[in-house]
Amino acid sequence: MKQRYYGLRREVWSMPDDKRKLAVLEEAIRIADQYMTESDAYDVRMDYSAAALECGCPERLFISFSWCLAKFEQNPGQYSSYSIMWHYKWVLNQIWRLPQFSLEQIEAVFADFERKCKQYGYTLRAYYQQKVNFLLSQGHLEEAASYHKRWKETPRDSLSDCLACEQNLFGEYYFRINHLKRGMQTIKPILDGRLSCRSVPHTTYSNMIVPLLKLGEFDRAIDIAKRAFRSIEGPSYLPEYGVFMEFFTVTDMPKAVKLYERTIQLGLESKMPWDRFQYLLSVRLFLQQWSKAKRRKKLAESEKVTLAWLDEEIGALAKAFNDRNGNDYMHRFIAEKEQNISRLLKKISGG
Repeated sequence: MKQRYYGLRREVWSMPDDKRKLAVLEEAIRIADQYMTESDAYDVRMDYSAAALECGCPERLFISFSWCLAKFEQNPGQYSSYSIMWHYKWVLNQIWRLPQFSLEQIEAVFADFERKCKQYGYTLRAYYQQKVNFLLSQGHLEEAASYHKRWKETPRDSLSDCLACEQNLFGEYYFRINHLKRGMQTIKPILDGRLSCRSVPHTTYSNMIVPLLKLGEFDRAIDIAKRAFRSIEGPSYLPEYGVFMEFFTVTDMPKAVKLYERTIQLGLESKMPWDRFQYLLSVRLFLQQWSKAKRRKKLAESEKVTLAWLDEEIGALAKAFNDRNGNDYMHRFIAEKEQNISRLLKKISGG
């Protein structure tokens, strides 16, 4: 069984990021629990947590992480604080995406992360960064501004995202609060090729499409969208796929169709409510425009994915988040998306 365990762990390195990889790691976990040491079981669960994000199944992160965190706390010094804290940061970026977690539960997790940062000698830069993401997701812009200031003022350390990721997030923050020119200036080092990483500039491209349209830089938006269309690949980019689908819906319908058919199965299989909500909202905007003309082509999943079904799904998800957050931000989020599409349609028609 030892050989099988190590063979499975080697096998995943050459596998594509999909559910088969997770199935292989789940078999390795079962073998480790029954035949191997606790350290082996810990190590393979840490691998599983990382793979869950890469394979577009972030909801699976929580169980494997919770097991590892419990072992880490039971055996101080046996496992790396850096590794568990880095994974903990992933949890902070995912937990608010599930409306099943109450605000009290989420705040308790954030507070525990903050305590552990201090306990193990890390600055609070990563904590402040994740608070900004959480607050923006609820539409709390003033509170987010306070944490954004602390984020930028706190020294970087080994828990900080890479320079490219942070610069991208700084730009995204300014876009979210409608400081569009400052946002564009912030991401300039990325666009100039001076900063990049595994996910940047791919995610940067999707962040800047709407700001470019608002700034009246229509031709540049088209150029960026075409470039990004060729560069993003994999199940972890579901919200980004949605952004580009919206854009192509009114600028290049054949490309929007191609993107829809390439990604709809990922959207239907997604178990992460926030990502699913964003993607399905984009699909609804696409389908509304598609349905305005008589077309012979039958879209993938056309029997299931109808406007009526999308209305029900999106409405239920929006309600779940609003109920959890105690406000109506998700309805405002939907309205803004619809306004962006309307603005783009007017631009295309010359209105």
